[in-house]
Amino acid sequence: IATQRKDLQIFIADCSIASASLLPEYLLCRNTQTISLTNQSSSPLIISQDWEVLDNTGTIIAATTGNILNYTFPDTGVYTVKLVINRNQPCSDSTTAVIKVFPGFVPDFTSTGICVTKPTFFYDQSTSVYGTINSWKWDFGDLSTTLDISSLQNTVYTYPIPGTKNVRLIVTDTKGCRDTINKNVGIIDKPPISLAFRDTLICNIDNLMLQAGGTGSFSWSPPINIINANTATPTVSPLTTTTYYVDLFDNGCTNRDSVKVRVVDHVTLLTMNDTTICRTDTIQLKVFSDGLQYIWTPSSQLIDPTVQNPLAVTFASTNYQVTAVIGGCSATDNIYVTTVPYPVVNTGADSIICYNSPAFLHGLTDGSSWQWSPSGSLENTALLSTIAHPPRTTEYVLTAYDTKGCPKPGRDTVKITVQPKMHVTAGRDTAVITGQPLHLYATGGESYAWSPATYLSSSTIPNPVALFSNPSTGIQFKVIAFNSTGCSDSAFIVIKVFKTLPTVFVPSAFTPNNDGLNDVLRPIAVGIKSIEYFNVYNRWGQLLFSTKINGHGWDGKINSQLQPTGTFVWMVKATDYSGAAYFQKGVVTLIR
Repeated sequence: IATQRKDLQIFIADCSIASASLLPEYLLCRNTQTISLTNQSSSPLIISQDWEVLDNTGTIIAATTGNILNYTFPDTGVYTVKLVINRNQPCSDSTTAVIKVFPGFVPDFTSTGICVTKPTFFYDQSTSVYGTINSWKWDFGDLSTTLDISSLQNTVYTYPIPGTKNVRLIVTDTKGCRDTINKNVGIIDKPPISLAFRDTLICNIDNLMLQAGGTGSFSWSPPINIINANTATPTVSPLTTTTYYVDLFDNGCTNRDSVKVRVVDHVTLLTMNDTTICRTDTIQLKVFSDGLQYIWTPSSQLIDPTVQNPLAVTFASTNYQVTAVIGGCSATDNIYVTTVPYPVVNTGADSIICYNSPAFLHGLTDGSSWQWSPSGSLENTALLSTIAHPPRTTEYVLTAYDTKGCPKPGRDTVKITVQPKMHVTAGRDTAVITGQPLHLYATGGESYAWSPATYLSSSTIPNPVALFSNPSTGIQFKVIAFNSTGCSDSAFIVIKVFKTLPTVFVPSAFTPNNDGLNDVLRPIAVGIKSIEYFNVYNRWGQLLFSTKINGHGWDGKINSQLQPTGTFVWMVKATDYSGAAYFQKGVVTLIR
């Protein structure tokens, strides 16, 4: 009669199932009775986790909540742990696991036989405190086959190729404990032999102990003048050079090595010729010998008196004696070293000189020839007393030779320290009027001397006051400055004296044509302490140039554009030396 419809919407999204998940069994069989457990499910839907520990009767002996269970069992036995998630919630789950607590279960094994293609025997050494070992699973680590396994307690395996084998043993006991141990077992084709030496030298009257290392049984041959031939350390006393062979037997493996014993009836010793050296020099004493040990005297002058060719520091002529030893045989010889002193050289004490000044060098020596260096700043390098002109601090070396037997030169050094150049100033040339006091300022030294002293309040200070009663076209003053070491330099200043009132001189015309004459319109202040402004205007009153500096002027340009011939107005406002205001204006002509 009618049709009805209903919509059903299904949303599909990632899902992480909330579950309680533990391993079926946990073993505490090694050396602890404490366990730490977490849920193996990490679903975000897990809200709560409840843990319970039960003994073998099903009695709850511990309960806790949280993400981790940490519990120490009071005794050995089989326990059950229960995990419940989201208890009394819609998505709840639980699980249980068995925990076996039997500490003292230790897997172990030993092995004998290390030869390839020979049997290697394996012996179980596992122990269990609370149970009895009842199963074994061996894996002998032979990667060439899958048949390298055994379930016997003690077993044997023959390796076809040498190498390091990783052997694994898994054991269980009657309490349900199970554990694994891995050990590396080295399989070789020959047992290794280590010898203390393979070639040695003895005297024919000596006995010698041979020394071999390894695992197994030793046998030495040939049986000539040998004692304890079946040990690792036999004693031999050959009368002639003999090669002894050692055979090592280990679990069916064999190996052989040899030691050559060279025999002599005397020690060969040849020394270097007697020689002459410079006193205090180090010399290497050399001998040619087959000795095994050396004894040198006097030992106090030798760096190592027990080596064949020692280094000697010889302060005086010395007879060095050497004894070369081979067992009970020895030989002795001598080397005489004559010492000759170095040439005596003395250049005197270091000195300090002023910039651009000469230095006088005076050397003394008992040598037969000599020379100064570096030569570039010396007047004569072959004279003991010479003159140097060092441009900077320099060390001069006097080298002398003689013919007394020491082939090396004697040397001494003198340091000439050159003071830095002084920069002395007396100020810029200036102009004053009669009766105007003028402060002079000198710099660059520590003490000063002015000349002429006339007109000055003091001639020995850096800032004397000058006062003039008569006009002059220019008086030149010289100041000499001295530093702490007595070096000096000088500077000059020229002062013009006008007999007039304080004035700012401005020319009536200027010619800015770059000929070096009258190119700039500048104020020249006389008797003026400071200029407030010096301004230049065109005929329409436009400011073209302004300055406060005495002697600074206008070059006849506006915005870098040359101005044509014309008339311009200037104004100056200043303060004279007495503090009175000064104002003046005028007209100047620019001529092209």
